[in-house]
Amino acid sequence: MRPRAVFFDLDDTLIDRAGAFARYVDSLVSRHPAAFPVARRAEAVAWLHAVDGRGGTARSAFCEQVTEAFPGLGLTPESLWEDMATHLPRLVQEDAGVCDWVADVVRSRPVAVVSNGSARVQRTKLARAGLADVLTEVFLSGEVGASKPDARIFEAALAHVGREPEEVLHVGDDPERDVVGAAKLGLATCWVSHGRPWPSALPPPTFTVECIPSRLDDIAGVLTRWT
Repeated sequence: MRPRAVFFDLDDTLIDRAGAFARYVDSLVSRHPAAFPVARRAEAVAWLHAVDGRGGTARSAFCEQVTEAFPGLGLTPESLWEDMATHLPRLVQEDAGVCDWVADVVRSRPVAVVSNGSARVQRTKLARAGLADVLTEVFLSGEVGASKPDARIFEAALAHVGREPEEVLHVGDDPERDVVGAAKLGLATCWVSHGRPWPSALPPPTFTVECIPSRLDDIAGVLTRWT
């Protein structure tokens, strides 16, 4: 019997994108202190995190809102996006435990990354996370030409690994893009919740784990049950 395959989202699934974003915000504030007066800095930082929505907000909308709210940055939405695309991926940190665990998973079954984002940004994150040499099968919306939850990005990965949808588990943190998008094609799903409640209006995932980097035993248990 051939081994079942696993697809992984990247941001806040295999890598700590939230931590990288927090470091990016700190960098932005330190490079543009006049735009963030000390008396309101904590409020501004909290607002930036809220508007980002753990990366769920469209980049164009995020950059427009930020440059409008903080004109002292002296940036256009386009130049802010360029700043983010340059700096944020480099702030991703390697987790040796995740790297070792992923390498072990790859040795036993087909594994692919299925992620929204540009090649420039997402492949830099993979490299900074120490995963580029481990995860070589990568399907990015910027390269495929379709973004999750669009079926085409999942279909591209399915065709590459040579598996039927029912033979694949997709793991990701976004309820609609990852879980609903994959489930519509017939993939099993694992939601990375980060402690959030599941949206009651959506059909539930097959499995749920709270986090991967700090809870490797949980996701390992899911793969054991899945296979």
